[in-house]
Amino acid sequence: MAKKRLVELAERLIAGKFLTSITGRISDRAKRKYEKIGVEAGERLKQKDRIPEGSGVVLDLKWNDKAVSYARNFALALKEFEQVNPEAYQQFQEILGKHRSVRRAYLEFGGEIPGEIYIQIIREIIGEGKISDEEARDFYNSLYTVAEKLRGRKEGLSKLLLPE
Repeated sequence: MAKKRLVELAERLIAGKFLTSITGRISDRAKRKYEKIGVEAGERLKQKDRIPEGSGVVLDLKWNDKAVSYARNFALALKEFEQVNPEAYQQFQEILGKHRSVRRAYLEFGGEIPGEIYIQIIREIIGEGKISDEEARDFYNSLYTVAEKLRGRKEGLSKLLLPE
């Protein structure tokens, strides 16, 4: 009985590794593409390009004046560092103060777009010539179905923090 469970666990590990490898590769490629598109969109908005009214989509450049929040472990490490070297800690705080006032640009976007746009992006991510329009459409339909089951339809606008 224990060996049967071990075989089952091995099979599940193999399947899990396959799924995470494939979805991870797609996610990594999609993220690089998403960020590259975001940078270009941000540059165009900075140059005063605007989306025409009635397009059905939103794309705005916003500014965030809030300092980026720090991870808890980083804050704890700083508290400890203050105990170890108060002078260096004070210098660090002065330097940090300069950077807290930096405004960060981000995009705010959303709206309904045709499925063909998703299919085009899927083909670009996987690689032109590596996936047909039909395969990309099937993949998109599967993703859309899974997305609805996992979280339902997402409402509201999305945000993308632009690099400094």
